[in-house]
Amino acid sequence: MLRALAIPLFALLALPAPAVGADPVVTLPVTVPAVRQWEPGTGHFMLGDTARISATGAAIPIAGLLAGDLTRAGHPSEVVSGTVAPGDVVIRIDESAPPQAESYRIDIGDTVTVSARSEQGAIHATQTLLQWFSQATVLPAGSVTDWPDYAERGLLLDVGREFMTVPWIEQRIREMAYYRMNLLHLHLSDHYGFRLESSSHPEITSPEHYSKADIAKIVSYAGRYGIEVVPEIGFPGHMNAILAAYPELILHPASTGPVDAITDTLLAGNAEGRIDLTNPRARQLIEDLLREFVPLFPGRYFHIGGDEYVSDYSRYPQLGEYAHTAFGLDAVPQDAVADLVNLANGIVRSYGKTARIWNDGIPYGTTIPVDRSLIVEHWTSGGLLPWIGTENGPEQLADQGFTLANASFTPTYYATGGYANPLNAPPELLYAWDPGLFVNGTRLRADQSARLLGSKLSVWCDDPNAMTEAQMIAPIRARLPIMAQQLWSGTRAFGYPEFTDRVRATGLPAG
Repeated sequence: MLRALAIPLFALLALPAPAVGADPVVTLPVTVPAVRQWEPGTGHFMLGDTARISATGAAIPIAGLLAGDLTRAGHPSEVVSGTVAPGDVVIRIDESAPPQAESYRIDIGDTVTVSARSEQGAIHATQTLLQWFSQATVLPAGSVTDWPDYAERGLLLDVGREFMTVPWIEQRIREMAYYRMNLLHLHLSDHYGFRLESSSHPEITSPEHYSKADIAKIVSYAGRYGIEVVPEIGFPGHMNAILAAYPELILHPASTGPVDAITDTLLAGNAEGRIDLTNPRARQLIEDLLREFVPLFPGRYFHIGGDEYVSDYSRYPQLGEYAHTAFGLDAVPQDAVADLVNLANGIVRSYGKTARIWNDGIPYGTTIPVDRSLIVEHWTSGGLLPWIGTENGPEQLADQGFTLANASFTPTYYATGGYANPLNAPPELLYAWDPGLFVNGTRLRADQSARLLGSKLSVWCDDPNAMTEAQMIAPIRARLPIMAQQLWSGTRAFGYPEFTDRVRATGLPAG
């Protein structure tokens, strides 16, 4: 027995003793999305029992957010200024940071120093730190440089069909920020509700709605975490909640057509949601709402909807007659829609903002060109099924000069109920997708790639009774980190099982 142990014991005794003061074996914790570049150094950083976060100027509010997040996570923290000591976290906004938009650098040594050119980049860096410190209080020395592939990384909430409370929306905002996302799209009007408190047309405001103070609260909270709110009031279709007070403005067909008839059935009464563009009061109503609500939101964008208005114009000869009278004998019925889009776009632009529209809101084959300043969210190929059709594909829209966002029906949509619910893509399919692939299976050419802003996870409530707020949380949490990873740097670096392990390791922000 002793003979058998002799070699292993000798070998063990021959090993060099660890040097006094040698660094512990420390690895960089994982993040979601994964950081892009890591250069290891020598030594390590240890977070103090009370973390000191040093900042000046525009970085002070960001330091305050991190201090609050760390304290809630069990690491008492305070914001300081002046002398920096070992163990401190330093946040700087300066020109020495990496040049990419929303980029940041984190240098780890005796201190942890964040450098970013923008407040948004600094906010992203604090979320990386929060994810790290939720797993470990000792970090290896080195440097992280990080930036996103896509400018827009978002979440859409269909509050028009199903009202969602302000605290619940704030929870989603907080989780978006944790994953370094930056765009919240609120779909504020649809079949079952107009969710804004209107002073110009109080008769259209639904019982469950957001006051102007509620909107200010949501926008402020999102802004603290670097997230921009994009409001949407949809027209000339999906106006059921608005037109309930104005039945005389509903567009009625002169005949029954198969495509629109099926669409009306699937969309549970879409026929009552189309406004009659031949009536001058229709344009005035839309203008009133835009002039009231565009200034309410301080962000760069206002979404005007445009989707699923009319598929078969032969059912609505009044649109063709109106177009001939207003725009000349060469005009087509779709020109009535193009004219409205340009009117709405002009109003939005008059407030210094950019209008956004769903791609089927850009009418095909018009004599009136639609203004190219619109951002087009491409979700459908134009047929009865979103995957089938050839009108205004992504390449054609880019060639026409439009900037695009990829809102591909599959796999970025999650429907809580209704006809689209069985078509929900599982998280694994979202993980296998990439943001450059549109719903019709095409991609932009290399020379068009700069026209693609990004994508978003869209949560639609076609049946507002199908799921409660609480029931929506799990499917959103299963997909939101995937969308964040796709848009930050893609999912090629590791497989789906490993990614889900990373999501579990980072957890969620405390509170």
